[in-house]
Amino acid sequence: MRTLAVLPSRFAATRFPGKPLAIIAGKPMIQWVWEAASRAPGVDKVVVATDDERICSAVHNFDGQVIITDPALPSGTDRVASALDKLGESFDIVLNIQGDEPAMHAETIAAVVQLMATNSDLSMGTAACPFANMDEIFNPNAVKVVTDGRGRALYFSRSPIPYLRNSTIFEPDFRPWMQPAQLQCFKRHLGIYAYRPETLRAFTNLPPHPLEQFEMLEQLRALAAGIAIGVAETPYLSLGVDTPSDIPAAVKLLREQGLIP
Repeated sequence: MRTLAVLPSRFAATRFPGKPLAIIAGKPMIQWVWEAASRAPGVDKVVVATDDERICSAVHNFDGQVIITDPALPSGTDRVASALDKLGESFDIVLNIQGDEPAMHAETIAAVVQLMATNSDLSMGTAACPFANMDEIFNPNAVKVVTDGRGRALYFSRSPIPYLRNSTIFEPDFRPWMQPAQLQCFKRHLGIYAYRPETLRAFTNLPPHPLEQFEMLEQLRALAAGIAIGVAETPYLSLGVDTPSDIPAAVKLLREQGLIP
């Protein structure tokens, strides 16, 4: 079984132009993601998919492989599908690891690969971790996922899910009320996806779904189309960097992983 990891990366981010090249502890952000993917057991090849020569040059500087994609492609997922087609190689699993997640843990990547390798009926996979504190469930930038008894995603949302109708969650002392089984219902979605190649190509041909447009969450397009998404659980938080103010939190996670002093 062969696994390809694609890191879609673009320069023209609205809130943080050039963020893949932002220096974090002496390395460009995209290099941190590439190194995590390269360390992950079960990953056979790692490529960066970009339309920008500056990112291409930076990746070549750390001996990474780049696939140049059309700047007109509408999303990172489309860039992943384009990279797969341009490589012209056979893979059983294709990973989409967002290029703005410098603290993505290699073991999280490996857990998603293992999920897909051991569940041949799964068309897609992703990952989730526990919330560091319950206040985060009210942060719309922290995407929530709820799963069924088999670990398949039921829904993703920026809103707090599940909703605790009869709890004292809005009171300062609600935490002692929560039981371990209830706490486990709150899962924070992480920025990694796995696809079967045929599912990836089919997904990019689906029109955006209203749920996806409401929440601005692309994975809801898959759920609405009946595509099952397995969720691998990991203890390791990973944060997307959207603005320069997000970098200190990413540095903190990298330090906790022992990757920087």
